[in-house]
Amino acid sequence: MVVYNQMSWHDFKSYSLALIILLVVTVPHLEQGDYSRDTGRYAAVGLYMFDGGDPLAPHLNPETPYFNKPPLALVIHGIFLKIFGAHVAVARIPSVLAALSVVLLSMLSLRQIGSRSEAVVSGVVLALSYEFSRRTREISLDFWQLFFVMFAVYFVLRSAKEDSPWRLLLAGVFIGLGLLCKPLVALGTIPVFAAWLVTSRRATLLPWLFLGTLPVAVLVAAPWHIYMYCKFGHAFLAQYFGNQILDRALGLQLNQPFIYYFKLIAQTYWPWLIVLACAFYRRGWKYVPGREMRRDTFLFAAIWVAVILLGISCFPDKKPNYALPLYPMMSWLVAWGLCRIKWVKLRKWYRRDFPWFKISFAALGIALSVAPVQLQPPADPNWKSILHWFSDRHVPPDQVVYYKLSANDVCYYYLQTGNWPRDIQELPDAKKNASVSNLFVIARSAQISEDLDQATLLKAGKLAILPGNAKFDVLSSAP
Repeated sequence: MVVYNQMSWHDFKSYSLALIILLVVTVPHLEQGDYSRDTGRYAAVGLYMFDGGDPLAPHLNPETPYFNKPPLALVIHGIFLKIFGAHVAVARIPSVLAALSVVLLSMLSLRQIGSRSEAVVSGVVLALSYEFSRRTREISLDFWQLFFVMFAVYFVLRSAKEDSPWRLLLAGVFIGLGLLCKPLVALGTIPVFAAWLVTSRRATLLPWLFLGTLPVAVLVAAPWHIYMYCKFGHAFLAQYFGNQILDRALGLQLNQPFIYYFKLIAQTYWPWLIVLACAFYRRGWKYVPGREMRRDTFLFAAIWVAVILLGISCFPDKKPNYALPLYPMMSWLVAWGLCRIKWVKLRKWYRRDFPWFKISFAALGIALSVAPVQLQPPADPNWKSILHWFSDRHVPPDQVVYYKLSANDVCYYYLQTGNWPRDIQELPDAKKNASVSNLFVIARSAQISEDLDQATLLKAGKLAILPGNAKFDVLSSAP
């Protein structure tokens, strides 16, 4: 008989396999590529918090507060960038650490209700899930939110197993920390935890969940929100709760179809999708007797996936990274299916913790690290040309300005040089006189008129450098 209520050193040795696999698929050539998507913006905001800014109030540049996201994940990445330097690999290391922690917490949580074999198999499945592991190549606030949510998952399951109310209060602390990574999303786990407690026949703990876990989460997250309101007033409320929450909920920014995440899973969750389908078939149409409800791995995972998937599918604003909370519990379902395949050799293999897998994957990781392979596209050559032009001419930082660049472009320049370029439209001299001497303007090539084409100092793809005394009206819609 398998003992479910004990944790041994052998368990932790077994869990190391999944962590090694995740390192193999994430760490080799971590320095390749560039600041993709919002990574440059988040890296710059986090770094500036410890490089002249306010550690509690994120800023998009020295003059512009950043109200879109809470600060915790940005602080974590900012500390790494401040200590180890503004490099792509450094920006990604915290994401790798978060992913490792999520895999470990997922296995530890599953172990509260399932067997060691299920926990180990689920960890391997999660580490080899493409949409999960690829998020380590960027700064993902969703990863850090999931990190804290998985702590809450662990403590809720421990609470249910041991009938321990105080562990629900600990879960509230971590839900509150999740709220400091992304607005309000972590509160969506409360209904799932309520269903879990009922499933575990611990309905007596429900008052502790709603009157303990929920208030503790709010108390943990509230001080930062109050600080921001006291410092910035209505502007913070309008952007944070209006633009980032209400407008997104109403589909005013992005409105994807309901089946968006179903299609995403169908396209990317291979080869595990086959096992997932078989697991539902065996449990539903071909009923497989399970454990008692309080140790029913399939039921717990299915409740989580159903509620979270329905919730994010009903939300109009949809992106692949929003689906990250699905993958740990989907790996539970896949592990449940794999551990019930009636193949003696397979069963012996995973019960012996996949012999030779650790050595094989470690060797593969070393080989990938030293192999001269390009796993990601190189850094943006256009920006490289722009930066070299300034460096070769020893242009002082205070002479570099920009004209209508995106926030990500401005943040990219800051990460590469350590200096914020100024917006030429905000300069007092520019408002008085369209001809500003001794300045160099970074602009998009598409914004350059034919009259200014001959005055352009450098064209690098979509970017260009113009002299500050170019005869154009900096307050117009185009140069």
